[in-house]
Amino acid sequence: MIQNKTSFFYLVMAFLLFNFSDCLYRNPGIISYKDRQFTELFRSKTGWIAGDGAFSIPIPDNRSLWVFGDSYIDCYDSQTGTVPCLFQARNAAAIIGNTRPFNFETLYNESGTRSFFELGNDRSYWFWPETGFYYKDTVFIFLARIRSTGPGMWGFERVDSVYVAKIHIQKPEKVYYSTLPSKLNIDFGCSVLNHSDGYNYVYGIRSNGFGNDLFVARFRPDSLYSPWQFYDGKGWTTDINRIRKIYNDFTSSFSVAKVNNKFVLLTTEFSVDCDQGKNIFASVSDKPSGPFRDKKIIWQVDDTINGHWPMFYAVSAHPEYVNGKNELLVTYCINGYGKCIEGCVNGRMNPDFYRPKAVRVPYMLLK
Repeated sequence: MIQNKTSFFYLVMAFLLFNFSDCLYRNPGIISYKDRQFTELFRSKTGWIAGDGAFSIPIPDNRSLWVFGDSYIDCYDSQTGTVPCLFQARNAAAIIGNTRPFNFETLYNESGTRSFFELGNDRSYWFWPETGFYYKDTVFIFLARIRSTGPGMWGFERVDSVYVAKIHIQKPEKVYYSTLPSKLNIDFGCSVLNHSDGYNYVYGIRSNGFGNDLFVARFRPDSLYSPWQFYDGKGWTTDINRIRKIYNDFTSSFSVAKVNNKFVLLTTEFSVDCDQGKNIFASVSDKPSGPFRDKKIIWQVDDTINGHWPMFYAVSAHPEYVNGKNELLVTYCINGYGKCIEGCVNGRMNPDFYRPKAVRVPYMLLK
């Protein structure tokens, strides 16, 4: 029996998205495909083994700093091909070459929880890193500060503060932390763009009860800690109370990237369990503030087992990984098959149930 109207709404929306999303526009002559090299890269057997997140930040020397959420570190059993059911670290990072992506250097804390981003000794709080930007010799990474609210998969909530990690690229093992003023409970950091107009555009989401609203703010790269400018629907203001959403969707996965002269917004279908969705979408705009239009399917998740689709989320674009074929690298993360397929068996798990996957999307689909 449905207990409340909110639960009923989510069930109806999940049904509609799953059954009717295939009716959206497709270009049958141009298709995306699985990037096997990058998908295999995430199937590590040493260092970082598995996890979610998979956001990248370009840094000098043709490299990128990747950040991950909950992660398995150095725990792969080569005889069984499995890992423990419970991850060891709340986050991790890696430096990966842009032209030689198999140069994969894992960054993590070798003691304690092994989490790379860690502040304080209270284990009921932790960080899930998001995206960021590079300026001069420093990488700035937005962090979601998370607080435990109880047992179970959904026993957590985000702290209403904007945390920033600073890493000097010459000494990436050392992390410095700072905070920014509260942003009306908007989780800024799902994407950061360095635009040619001299601003960094940072995107954030906030729950509206039936999905999430997307917002955008901007600042000069050298002025992160100065007052930001917020898009109010018509222009830019320093008054955050006038901020207005630029998009909303029934998902928590949003990623914005600049591809050629277009701004591309990636989203996913609603998915918090198996068989609740399979599509990744793209919408485009001529401006970083939108409006985003022409929503279309660019990929259907193909990581099925026994006909079941996994829970998937955290779609992210990585435009710095150019392959010379006019194709955008896009990653998404899967997190098991929920009630459809048992993931933990005798205390062990197949790490492929909890790893990022990569696809290549032709630019022609992003117009």
